[in-house]
Amino acid sequence: MIRIAHLADTHLGYKQYNLDEREQDLYDVLDETADKVLKERVDILIHSGDLFESARPTTRAYYEFKKFLSKLDGKIKIFTILGDHDTPKRRGMPPHMLFEDRIEILGITGADHRILRIDGEEVLIAGISHFGRRYRDLLIQELEKLDSLAAKYTTSILMLHQAIEKFFTREEVFELRLDEVPRNFRYCAMGHLHTRVRASHGDGELAYSGSTEIIRRDEIVGWEKHGKGCHIIDIDDEKIQINEFNAESIRPQMQVKLHYSNFQNDLETLVNSIQKSTKLPIVHANVEGKEIDRQYVYQALTEALADKALQIRPEINEAHERQLEEIKPGSFNINQILKEYLKDETTAELGYELFKLLRYGEVEEAKKVAEEYFSKEEKNTDIKKG
Repeated sequence: MIRIAHLADTHLGYKQYNLDEREQDLYDVLDETADKVLKERVDILIHSGDLFESARPTTRAYYEFKKFLSKLDGKIKIFTILGDHDTPKRRGMPPHMLFEDRIEILGITGADHRILRIDGEEVLIAGISHFGRRYRDLLIQELEKLDSLAAKYTTSILMLHQAIEKFFTREEVFELRLDEVPRNFRYCAMGHLHTRVRASHGDGELAYSGSTEIIRRDEIVGWEKHGKGCHIIDIDDEKIQINEFNAESIRPQMQVKLHYSNFQNDLETLVNSIQKSTKLPIVHANVEGKEIDRQYVYQALTEALADKALQIRPEINEAHERQLEEIKPGSFNINQILKEYLKDETTAELGYELFKLLRYGEVEEAKKVAEEYFSKEEKNTDIKKG
């Protein structure tokens, strides 16, 4: 039997809401993950992309990953691919290269693989780093090469950092359809989607292990349902078993709705509902009603939650502002409207992504998405010129 630890989207260096505590939360989970994989005596650790938040990580992010590797002490073989966040623009060197004596990076330029021998059995580890949507045809060609190779091995693992259409909403950007993912691998270790997803696929299983911490507000529901952490996978000749490890060091985040007409009672209920935790939660408070005194609401929330929350993120929703939200889903398609107006699919996709982030007040994340987009455009221009 082969035991594998699968994690992805650690985004080391990310600082949600520009809080030092949120950056530390990522490192806490990473440290807890190291303890878990050592305890479980895994043979291989695979990271399916976005190890770092950017292709130019902070010194702190480098240091914390170095600590992680030191804790594993060379006892586990480690493989990774590049995600869309930590792929360098132009033709720069990925940050992972600083640790090339302790990890193996696969698929920087296309289909890549390694053959390991574990307990007398040959194990295929294959991977392709992130391909943008515009290179879909090339990605599919590379995957076909790996699919043929996987058919020769009893135990085979594929690492990808891509959006698969089936697991993203209809208005999201995707690079692959499920039927385009190779079917001969025993385990397809996916990255990019921050919520856990599992599906039987071909000769094995396909799974997104999700991000290791809550990176954006829209991940809270997924965290509540499926947890955050990593997967521990056991593979033998007959079966594959996926076990979900839920990290205990995740900082809680709450989404609550308060009615202005009953504000004091709702606020008291909120205060009483906050459970004791080793970490103070982040509270997203949506206040609805008419003629809302915003200053009063902000002050009341701050006073009531001062010692009970790391941060309060209020959202005031006046009655007349809710009318747009009450339109039935499907009555119009924002993404399609942007495409028709902008006459360019790529620009429309950027606009829609920014719209989703900004409506939740994720200003810093929206800035990062915009910067990443223009960096990639610059890189693509250089490739064409070259």
